[in-house]
Amino acid sequence: MRRRSHRIIIKTIVILITILFSGCDKDDDYIYPSIRTDFMDLYTNSDGVIDRIQVDGEENLIYPYTTLSGNGLKSDTVYRAVGRYSLPDEEGYATMYAVQLIQADKPTPPSEIMLADDPINIESVYRARKYLNIIAQPLGQNHIHFYNFIEEDIHTDKGYTIVTISLRHSQNNDRESFPRRTYFSIPLEDYNLQTGDSIYFQANIYDISVQTWKIAY
Repeated sequence: MRRRSHRIIIKTIVILITILFSGCDKDDDYIYPSIRTDFMDLYTNSDGVIDRIQVDGEENLIYPYTTLSGNGLKSDTVYRAVGRYSLPDEEGYATMYAVQLIQADKPTPPSEIMLADDPINIESVYRARKYLNIIAQPLGQNHIHFYNFIEEDIHTDKGYTIVTISLRHSQNNDRESFPRRTYFSIPLEDYNLQTGDSIYFQANIYDISVQTWKIAY
């Protein structure tokens, strides 16, 4: 049991490492265009360089003006991220100002719960494409926090599937000093959900205890 817990924590540390990319030249006379911040999928090519981006809510791929690279990126791999970018031009090219890799683990069974259930604040929960996107605000100071998602229940009611997923959070003995915006995406494609199905998301909220969000698919 201790070995399994160690593997989960190490995996979480790796996923939570932030990689920033810069895709613009700064100039005093430059007029910055409209900038968006969205959840997105990053696609690497055979050289491990990001050359295509699928933004949530957009049908077409976006291509960065300058290819993006980072330490440890694998070739032909999809990474989940939150990024800041300009509106794409007519050919689908856009300037990427910053990209941050985020945790996007599949939920694990309850028997594999290893983390504490420390409280957290949730700014928003919503579904986009094949993901459940979460913006959280844990209170912290300078320690790394740990997170994982638990598949609490999955059942059918009147022909519709209901999946219940909870967020587990370990404060890691960090002081509750100030909110630190943190992004997560939960992959949903393995559930084969259809219109009319539902996702129940649960989290232990500061001063409230467990709160549940119902998200229609």
